[in-house]
Amino acid sequence: MRRLGYFSLVAMILITTQSAFAAGTAPAAKDTVVLQRVPVAGTDREMGMGIAEFPPNAVKPWHKATGPEVAYVLEGEVTVRVDGQPASVVHAGESYRMPANVAHETAAGPAGAKVVATWAWVPGKPFNIPVPH
Repeated sequence: MRRLGYFSLVAMILITTQSAFAAGTAPAAKDTVVLQRVPVAGTDREMGMGIAEFPPNAVKPWHKATGPEVAYVLEGEVTVRVDGQPASVVHAGESYRMPANVAHETAAGPAGAKVVATWAWVPGKPFNIPVPH
């Protein structure tokens, strides 16, 4: 009886997951883990560095950052979308940059992705701002 319950649970999870993808929804990207922050002398800014992990097909929805970003893909691949530009697929071993205040979306490929990112920001103020799209 337990085995039947286990298989029923697994089947429900698979159906729910497939339904979410069929409906066009994707899992959310995990929050970036901040590794280090360093003040930028003579300014009100701080440099940050962190690791962002994306589960398979996860999406960081449309947003803009209040400071510039530079990112390097450690594992997997990400697709970066910016309005008015073709989507850019960035593979492991490649990097990309994003100027401040540019609305963009980042999505992982089917194997997920791990990205190390650096950014400049004003401590105490929001960095990523959601953008309706």
